Amino acid sequence: MPGGGARVLSLGARGGTSADLPQRAVSAVAAQRFTLSAKARRHAQLLADVARLSCWFATHGRTSISDGSGIVACFEREFAAATDSSFALAMTSGTAALHSAYFAVGVGPGSEVLLPAYTWHATATPVLQCGAVPVFCDVDPLTLTIDVEDLERRITPRTRAVCAVHIWGSSAEMDRIVEVARRHNLAVIEDCSHAHGARYRGKPVGSWGDIGCFSLHASKTVAAGEAGVAVTSDPALFDRMLLLGHPGRLAGGQAAGTFAPEVTDLGVKYRPHAFAVHLGRSSLRRLGQENERRGRVWARICGELESSRHLAPLGKLDAADWGGFYNYVVDFVSAREGSCAEDVVSLARSRGVPVGLEAYGQNLLHRAPVFTTLDRAGLGGGCFDPTRPWDENVADVRLPVCERIGPRLIAFDRMMYLASDAFARRSARELARAASEVASDARCAHGVS
Repeated sequence: MPGGGARVLSLGARGGTSADLPQRAVSAVAAQRFTLSAKARRHAQLLADVARLSCWFATHGRTSISDGSGIVACFEREFAAATDSSFALAMTSGTAALHSAYFAVGVGPGSEVLLPAYTWHATATPVLQCGAVPVFCDVDPLTLTIDVEDLERRITPRTRAVCAVHIWGSSAEMDRIVEVARRHNLAVIEDCSHAHGARYRGKPVGSWGDIGCFSLHASKTVAAGEAGVAVTSDPALFDRMLLLGHPGRLAGGQAAGTFAPEVTDLGVKYRPHAFAVHLGRSSLRRLGQENERRGRVWARICGELESSRHLAPLGKLDAADWGGFYNYVVDFVSAREGSCAEDVVSLARSRGVPVGLEAYGQNLLHRAPVFTTLDRAGLGGGCFDPTRPWDENVADVRLPVCERIGPRLIAFDRMMYLASDAFARRSARELARAASEVASDARCAHGVS
């Protein structure tokens, strides 16, 4: 649909004209049409990929590839090359990739993993699956990536690894993180699920640490429906990830011959479906143009917000290059104790701006029930550290930057990357106007004076 973003600004013949409806209704329809139009364009691309997949299946006839050959091998080679890594291992999800990474570097009972509290819960829950304890750290207020100084303060003799999250496509400060980790003999895992194609100091994210983990969920810039991939340049770590969840590949697929060929895997099947691998491979080939398009929309939004005294777009480090652009996030810096972002969202949405409260900021992990109040020890299954008292398994920490900024964050509709320049600019202007109006009120509807 050419000009899809522009089209949604007009109701068209069947919808009537702007004179037929109140302005707020017109704006709401415009926002709804943008979302529907964007989803239709996304689905059209998916259907084209599925059509090619059907041709491939008719020729090859394999839906399960247990030995890592064929299209799986092709995809893994291409993904490794894209991240300047020696090896890539396709998985069922980004969560599976993280679990495999933690397992491979030796996370287990008695150990801790340092990671930011501002991220998706699946960065931390695989630590529980290893019988270890996630230790939550604060974030940098500009980039919302892990605060390196806070990270170093929280290192203990139990710390085994650090997980750096490249949130929303903005790279963490990897040179400092790696330096701290090496000094303390810690493994470095990168959660790159938002940041396909991002770089730091010219080096691809995922290649700085010991293992880089990527989600290939349908919402991601490289999308396979449901899949993930882990990359590494350490052959022994690759073999350990094979051991955890890839039946059929130990006999002939090890990189370092770490295990005897007759050893079976440990029974966690993380082998992806061949269809998902096909979709992911097609999507990977479009990564450059996808990042260019998403970056162009983000530049339009940032340009319109440059003069705003009340909204600050998510920043990046000078040495970082954006990639992935999983979402466009802004900080309502004029919020009174974080209580007024909801008012900005409500007012902006009434004017047709596709925005909402950013979910991670509303659900910081160090306060989430699964890490605080859920009786994991009573559930069985080992999602706790049996070497420590229960109160040491539970998160109990204050993180002032997360707690101050998280509730203020506003996110555009994830489909915004498909917007036209005109729609992106208009949406940013209207959001800035809503923020200005809310900030100038003597009292917010949900806030304080």
